[in-house]
Amino acid sequence: MGDIKERIRHPESQTKVMAAEQAASLFRDGMLVATSGSMMGFPKTTFGALAERVKAEGGVKIDLMCAGPLSSEFEDVLFEAGAIRRRIGAIGGDKLRGGINRGEVAMFEGKGSQLPLQVKRGWFGTVDMAVIEAIGLTADGQIIPSTAVYDAPEWIETASEVIVEINLKRPMALEGIHDIYSRGNDPIPVIGNTSPLKRIGVPYFPVDPKKIKAIVISDVDDKPSKEAKPSEQGMAIGGYLVDFFKKEIAAGRLTDYLPPFELGFGALFTSMMQKLGEGGFKNFRFHLPMITDPVFEMIEAGKVDWVEGIAFRLSTDAWQRFEKDIERFKKYMVLRPFSVINSAELIQRLGVTAINGCLEMDLLGQVNSSHVMGAKIQAGLGGTYDYARNSPCSIFIANSVTKGGDISTIVPMVSHVDHTMHDVDVLVTEQGLADLRGLDPKARAQAIVTKCAHPDYRGLLNEYLERASAKPSHIPFGIEEANSFHLRFKQTGSMKVKA
Repeated sequence: MGDIKERIRHPESQTKVMAAEQAASLFRDGMLVATSGSMMGFPKTTFGALAERVKAEGGVKIDLMCAGPLSSEFEDVLFEAGAIRRRIGAIGGDKLRGGINRGEVAMFEGKGSQLPLQVKRGWFGTVDMAVIEAIGLTADGQIIPSTAVYDAPEWIETASEVIVEINLKRPMALEGIHDIYSRGNDPIPVIGNTSPLKRIGVPYFPVDPKKIKAIVISDVDDKPSKEAKPSEQGMAIGGYLVDFFKKEIAAGRLTDYLPPFELGFGALFTSMMQKLGEGGFKNFRFHLPMITDPVFEMIEAGKVDWVEGIAFRLSTDAWQRFEKDIERFKKYMVLRPFSVINSAELIQRLGVTAINGCLEMDLLGQVNSSHVMGAKIQAGLGGTYDYARNSPCSIFIANSVTKGGDISTIVPMVSHVDHTMHDVDVLVTEQGLADLRGLDPKARAQAIVTKCAHPDYRGLLNEYLERASAKPSHIPFGIEEANSFHLRFKQTGSMKVKA
């Protein structure tokens, strides 16, 4: 109990420690349950016990809410137990994704950082239970966050009851890296380019200790994850972006001190950031949801001034390196709530350049980030909603083809629109970079075909443009011709014209 008392400094709360199985009995059928985290920082033991309870007894289905995607070891375990009625936010589990796309689980796709604010406004009714991973409780009974802040402050504030899961695998040295500021109607206090690590809030999740109904002690680590493999396509994309930023500097639109970056994650981004890091730039700044391996590695290389995010999303190897030298890395980092980091106000104020991935790009410059073939959800819109609309330069990247070349990611019209042509400034594939700023629709379309499309599909896309432009119009578009790309894949398994 010694270590527990050191972590739970609030004497009254020490009496609330209970087994995960006992905490699982607090869940009732139909509850709206909110949690927080990403690939790291989510409560595992409590929900694992809930899954076992449901498998043994049945009778409990919850509406699960988290603005971001959770790990498959979380979402899929609950889904296979039959414990999820509706998912609100985004998806991380493959099996849950399949269940949603088969209509077995309802899904409400969260709109970025607006979701926790909508919950505070009462759009979803009462939040019955919030389950939050922590490293401990302060002497006043406040919750000391773990590796994720994300949307936890809003869930704790709005929930009727709270379960705190204290993860012994997370070091107490994390304390102090967090800056919790509660969004109200007032402007966010100034977070400037020169001192973004200056705290505007408190280093804990504020809570009425009476709300806490259970404290579960966990020693379950995150599932081991590997660094993303190097990607030739990502290196090529990074090279085009290096050239783009150097041209922006030469034109006087940027300085050598590049604006803060927001990034997606995955193999493309790992290699892209490696190339950017080799591009001669320095003093990188990152304002982004997830602190990922490439950002962490740039800190190690001494190329970063500061990083502010909402959670860690590190490989096992990177986390181990971080854990060995936490105090050093804490000097460069701060974790803030989703509703602060992804706020339109702060993105615009800091002039954040957004670089995000997608599934499809079309010839109007529209982007599909979330749905395959227009109907099957992949993960969800997530935070790209916030950045595409508020960044002074919104960039989307993707491979030009997928499925072994059978699908072109450049299509006449995306099968699902997440980001309109008004929200997209630059498109990049391994084929090239299309700077769409200041271009009319026809010029945009031609630039995308010429710069971004794979050679195997340029002919088809140019033929489409010729037919779509046959009649005078502002936007070159033909619905039948656009649909033929997607229909061809459904019928033959490839968008290519068969010989």
